[in-house]
Amino acid sequence: MVQGQGLLLVSSFGAIHRKRLQPGERYVVDTGHLVAWEGTTQYTLRKAAAGFFRSMMSGEGIVAEFTGPGELLIQTRNLAALAGLLKPFFPSQSGSGGGGFNINLGG
Repeated sequence: MVQGQGLLLVSSFGAIHRKRLQPGERYVVDTGHLVAWEGTTQYTLRKAAAGFFRSMMSGEGIVAEFTGPGELLIQTRNLAALAGLLKPFFPSQSGSGGGGFNINLGG
């Protein structure tokens, strides 16, 4: 928890959007997109979809459900999703290669 007055530097993957919740307002966000939230904001964690199988097949695992009042900082991109998209372009751990890039450096 961060307390006090002054500037605070936060970093994210993508842009940061500020979401202000009114008293009693509820908002659900994938945990992979959370950057920060006020310590007084109430929240619960739950599966994204009903049932384990449906939750895993939806591509989402755990979401946070916030109840206002409070303020959330949410990032526009998810690092895990980017890593999944890039994975086919990198060699596998078995050393057999994979998609990958072939770059001729002239040698």
